[in-house]
Amino acid sequence: MVTKLDALGMMTHEEKLALLATLLETTSQPSLDEDAAAEASVLVRPRSPEQNPLADLRFELLGPLVIRHGDLDVAPSAPKLRLILSTLLFNANKPVGASVLARELWSDGAPRTAHSTLQTYMFKLRRLFRAVLGLSVDYITREVLQTCSGGYVLRVDPGQLDITEFDQLVTTGSAAMHAGDYDKAATDLRCSLALWRGNVVHHGQWGTLLRAQVARLEERRFYAHTTRIDADLCLGRHREMISELASLVVEHPLHESAHTMLMIALYRSGRASAALEVYMRFRQRMLHELGIEPSDRIRALHMALLSTDGLLADRSLTSDMLLDRLVRRGNSPAVTRG
Repeated sequence: MVTKLDALGMMTHEEKLALLATLLETTSQPSLDEDAAAEASVLVRPRSPEQNPLADLRFELLGPLVIRHGDLDVAPSAPKLRLILSTLLFNANKPVGASVLARELWSDGAPRTAHSTLQTYMFKLRRLFRAVLGLSVDYITREVLQTCSGGYVLRVDPGQLDITEFDQLVTTGSAAMHAGDYDKAATDLRCSLALWRGNVVHHGQWGTLLRAQVARLEERRFYAHTTRIDADLCLGRHREMISELASLVVEHPLHESAHTMLMIALYRSGRASAALEVYMRFRQRMLHELGIEPSDRIRALHMALLSTDGLLADRSLTSDMLLDRLVRRGNSPAVTRG
């Protein structure tokens, strides 16, 4: 026994991890630790390797991280494990370098043991997938959470990841908008927004990569929101959109598109004076906070409201198309009559 303990003391951290993995593989009932607490409530059902190993899982990032297995959320509770999973899911099916993950976890203050600690985290994630999916750690390592040259890859089908579904719906909705199919545009964009369960959040410190990914998602969410409202305006839902747009301009007091759509919705609802008041408040805020006048586009809309331009009633035009027409009309040379 003493000899065996001496040999164990001479092993490196990586060798100890490998030995631990082997012991767990040969144990019929593996133990669970607090970092994978969700595993304890999951009944393991052995799965044939021919089946998609992730078929029963749904990965959701549009809100707090959730990994759904039936009615259960099996995502780990430990912040660093959640951060690693989020990074891998934002880059699903793509290699993520160990150095990238280390920066996400520790920024510029990675400990000397960062490499072995990262291996430990991966080992815990593979144990979680093993408990949920009922497959061996070896199979999980080969087919699900893979080790690649200098990093790791998490294999996920596109239909199981909400950010992929969101991007696809925004793409099809935007294409329908440009094609003039406003009904499909409104439907697809409304479905894309329904996938969000709140803001993307993490109980800890985001790394640079994740902050960039979240910023991209939030910007695309805002685009989907405003484009869906624009589609609804083209479908004649002016009165229904007023309260939503009024809330949007309060949240984004310097966003021009939100103000232009509110002005259009108010005008088409027979409230031209309220539309003009929106412009005046927006102009005062621009001058006070930025020291500049509003753009030519919204000023052209203001002039069209003052003259009750008939173009304002053309519902076939999106707000961008309407503003472009008004600007071109305002820039056209006057026609001389002899």
